[in-house]
Amino acid sequence: MRKLLLVSSALVFAGPAFAADMPVHMPTKAPPPVAAVPYSWTGCYVGGHVGAGWDRTTFSDPGNLTPGLPPFVPPSVTQTIAPLGSSIGVNSPAGVLGGVQAGCDYQFANHWVVGIGGDFAWSDVHGATIDPFFTGKNGAPIPLSTRTDRIASVTGRLGYAWDNFLLYGKGGGAWAHDDYSIQNSNCLVFVTCSLAASTDRTGWTAGVGLEWAFAKNWSAMVEYDHFGFGNKAVAFTGPNLGQNFIFNVRQDVDVVKVGVNYRFGLGGPVVARY
Repeated sequence: MRKLLLVSSALVFAGPAFAADMPVHMPTKAPPPVAAVPYSWTGCYVGGHVGAGWDRTTFSDPGNLTPGLPPFVPPSVTQTIAPLGSSIGVNSPAGVLGGVQAGCDYQFANHWVVGIGGDFAWSDVHGATIDPFFTGKNGAPIPLSTRTDRIASVTGRLGYAWDNFLLYGKGGGAWAHDDYSIQNSNCLVFVTCSLAASTDRTGWTAGVGLEWAFAKNWSAMVEYDHFGFGNKAVAFTGPNLGQNFIFNVRQDVDVVKVGVNYRFGLGGPVVARY
């Protein structure tokens, strides 16, 4: 009996000690949701693009088409493709192009983005027309053809960002390489020849686009650009001719393209919402 009392007393006094050692499970509060981090467009990128281009080229007579021709050439021949003051337009169908681009952007004031970039494309934008003034001369029509095989630009851009979407406008300098040809023209008296020219053009460009950052470090874009190259005096020559035939050539090109960029050095990736 005495042993039973001693054991009971020990359990009574030890109870609080055991209870103190037992872990207490208190209800806990759920962690706050992770705040979404806005996408940052600050950084640089490289990428590639494909698209289509349309060209309009206008040939006109500057009034000195045949400098240095021998005196026996009749006056009518000095206007090889058109009467003085007239012009001939060559509109091209859609031609393919593809190339590369690179640049850097900086985002400020939460939504605004400024940047500078450059692009280069190989192209096959070409067109042809029949000279409406001298068709049938020497028994054959006189076709004029144009081809732009390279086009490039260096531009600045300003855009407004909604998280991982960027709407922007751009503008700057542009360059192109063109080839021209005139077939069956009457270069000299009773002599039919083919004239050709190749030249580099400089001008300006302006465009608009939309870019979408669809994954970490990757974005896709769609863009429209207009290229204006103004008037340029271009020297055409043919086989065995001792002089050039000078024409004024005006050119405008419109381009629509899509592309993908790899972006690096960004301020933050796209973060999923919770």
